[in-house]
Amino acid sequence: MGEVDALAHSYLFWIGLILLLVVLYLLPTLIGLLRGVENVLLLIAFNFFGGLTCIGWPAALFLAFALPTRHDRQ
Repeated sequence: MGEVDALAHSYLFWIGLILLLVVLYLLPTLIGLLRGVENVLLLIAFNFFGGLTCIGWPAALFLAFALPTRHDRQ
């Protein structure tokens, strides 16, 4: 139990955990940005507002892969 208590009181652990959760929450937006989707603002809004629900986050992840990229138009 000593190791668990030490981990629970470690600031680095909590900062790392929060950063990991933020990156996971924003994963659809990050994927959309890396893919260069056309309507990235729609994806960001959907991820930000819809990501709070159990249905919205997977839908935002689907949109990150389904939205056309700028390269598809050429």
